[in-house]
Amino acid sequence: MKLLIKPLIASALVVAATGVNAQSYSGEKVDDLIYEMDDNGNKSVDFNEFYEESVTDNDDSMDVNKDGYITAGEVLLEIKEDLIETIKELRKQGVSEKNINKTIASEFETAEAEAERIIKKMDADGDNLVEPEELKAFKRRQFRAMDRNRDGVISKEDVKKLKKSKTKTKGWPIQQG
Repeated sequence: MKLLIKPLIASALVVAATGVNAQSYSGEKVDDLIYEMDDNGNKSVDFNEFYEESVTDNDDSMDVNKDGYITAGEVLLEIKEDLIETIKELRKQGVSEKNINKTIASEFETAEAEAERIIKKMDADGDNLVEPEELKAFKRRQFRAMDRNRDGVISKEDVKKLKKSKTKTKGWPIQQG
């Protein structure tokens, strides 16, 4: 599950952990993202759909060694993989190598601290391991923060409210971790 730079469907709707800015998503793109997550066809995403898409059905789990726990080392690997994908995308967009190198260098410098920060955010018991229950609790908090009108689902209207909130606060109301 990408909590980091590369936009996962859930990450794109939010937030966070990590570089993708939902404010840049057009209404059509948001509709597509919701459609992909919406299993029951009601044009909104409930927690079970959100969790299933972002964790259960996601082949890109940060639990690299499949031991049931996520560690800072595994998150660091994901950050580095995401940076590689970001470099490829920047090159496709014609960004100069000089600018790519400058951007990526600063990201690599902070990657380890970022991985530790992400783990700390999800790790409720302080053992530096994110157990499945902690991950689910974290995803539930994330979901609640995105459900701006508190109706139990994420809809296009919630995403619009997130955009407005980001514009007013110059940052996302929640940070993915």
